[in-house]
Order: sequence, then C-alpha cells, then structure tokens
Amino acid sequence: MPEPRRGRSRLNSNAPKRKRQDSGPSPGPQGGVVGALLEALRLPHWVKNLLVLAALPFGGKWATPAAWAMAGGAFAAFCLLSSAIYLINDIADRRSDRAHPAKSRRPVASGRLPAPVAAAAGGVLLAAGAAIVAYLAALLHNPAAALHGLGLPVWAGAYVLINLAYSLHLKGRPILDVLIIAMGFVFRAMAGAAAIDVVISPWLVLCTLTLCLFIALAKRRSEIAVLGEAAGQARRVHRFYTLTNLDHMLAVSAGLAIATYCLYCLAPRTVQHLGSAHLIWTIPLVVYGMFRYYCLTLANPTDDPVRVLLRDKVMWLVGIIWLVLLALILHWGGSDFLKGLLS
Repeated sequence: MPEPRRGRSRLNSNAPKRKRQDSGPSPGPQGGVVGALLEALRLPHWVKNLLVLAALPFGGKWATPAAWAMAGGAFAAFCLLSSAIYLINDIADRRSDRAHPAKSRRPVASGRLPAPVAAAAGGVLLAAGAAIVAYLAALLHNPAAALHGLGLPVWAGAYVLINLAYSLHLKGRPILDVLIIAMGFVFRAMAGAAAIDVVISPWLVLCTLTLCLFIALAKRRSEIAVLGEAAGQARRVHRFYTLTNLDHMLAVSAGLAIATYCLYCLAPRTVQHLGSAHLIWTIPLVVYGMFRYYCLTLANPTDDPVRVLLRDKVMWLVGIIWLVLLALILHWGGSDFLKGLLS
C-alpha cells in the first residue's frame, strides 16, 4: 500500500512517483472531495456532446438565433446527463478499474470520491438534465408534428437508458458494447435535430453510427495494445477481442463511415437542401481525419479517444478547415457562380 512507503522518507525516490501518479489530467487529491467530483464529471468529454449541434448547419438553421438557443439548451442537458452516466459507470466499475493502470487513478476507484457521494451527485445531475429537457419539450410540443414534437425527450431518454444498460450490464457483451457506444452518439444527433425541429437525413444517422463505431473499436484496440494479457482482467470483453479481429472490424467500420458520408453528400435531398453537390469537397478532410486518428492510436496507445483528439494540433486544424469549408458551401455553394461546376 502507498501509506507505509510514504512514511519511510519524504525525500526518497517514492515521493516524485507519488506526485506523478496523482497529477493526472484533472485536479489531484489537494482538491479533496470537490476536486475529485469535478474530475469524475469528465468535463473534457463534454466535447462529445457537440454532436447535438450538428443539426444547426446541416438542418439549415445555423443563422437562426432561436435555433441556437434551443440547441444550446439541449447541449447543456446532455452535458449534465453524460456526466451523471460517467459517475454511475465509475461506481459500477470501481473494482475492475483498480486492475487498470490508468483507470485505477479515477476518483471513485482510488477512493478519493466515496461511492455514495458519487451516486448522489449522479442523481442530482440526472434530475437537472431531465428538467432542462422537460422545459425544452414543453416549448417544442406540437400534436401535428412527428412524435408530437417530443423527439428531444424521447432521444434523451433513449440515450440515458442505453447508457445505463451499458454501464450496469451490457459493457461485458462483445460487439454489442461498441454498438451501444456508437448509438449513444446517434441519439445525441437525433436529439439535437429534434431540439431545433428539423428532420435528420438517414444517411447522416448511418454516417454518425459508423464513424463512432470506428472510434469505439479504436479505443478497444488501444486498451488491448497497452494492457496485453492483463486486458481481460480490466475489461471482460477483452477476453473476446484480439488485435487481429479488431483490425478487421476497424477496416470495415472505416470503409462504411467513409461510404455513408459520401452517400450523404451526394444524396438528392442533401443536394437539394444545399443547392449544390459541393459538399463532396469535404470528403478528403473526413478521410484524412479518420486515417490520422487511427495512426495516432497506433503510435500513442491510450484508452481515451478524447485526449488523442484534443492533443493533436493537426486534428484541430483539419476540424477547423472542415467547418470553414462547410460554412462556405452552405453560404455560397448554391450560387450561380459555382452552380455550373458540378451537375
């Protein structure tokens, strides 16, 4: 245990090791229970909820302030809901996490955040997120619309239920585990579209599913590459996965993601909505970003895809260029000056 080792001498080599272990990406034990709770909320992972805002440009409401307000409310709700799910997941996994070199430092697994405190905080966050969703649903209610305009609570509820099922049981089911992770992102996109009252393209749904499936599989591969034979102790599904079968599934999911994005760009409904087929010029950026992400996970194995994305400046540059190009296409793609380039 660390305590006897710390008691021998504060000047020996164990002191720096102790410091490095506690100095993770989030506040260390100096923050006490509050600091541990903030760490357990995984605030950097809120970037995943930006998918809720995807319907703004693709739904043609990126210049509508009211749509931004509704999408922003949905984004805030999903941030609260996702943090609640992380807390519940950490409580359920606290024993297996202690066998993982990185996850053992998580607040609940390490004991810095008591499980009852984490459970209470998770309940409060679930209630707060549900309250925001209920308020937005009241504004969106329309008996003449699909799902009576209550798509946001339907998709938000599906997101919570599927993630609770994952955290409490289904994460041990091979293949189903990564599909559930990918579906969580699909529900985010569906909820974002419902929040601003637009119909999402089925091709965009499939593209989201396959892209996030690719990311989830890359995470599984990285875990096995890092842990080796001990991977099965840290996560039960790793007794099924191998580097070989994951490489095959990654190749399939990457191909499907690229193909579905291409089909979305060329879909008649997309071309009609944008006024042109110029969205195809974003395809090379998507292909480059996917391949680079995969190469990054091979070169720097990690079980945290968010950290991989946030640390790589090239990925940030690719994302910014994609957004700028998308904005240019949305604004000028259907102009007479460019309309004749593609037919």
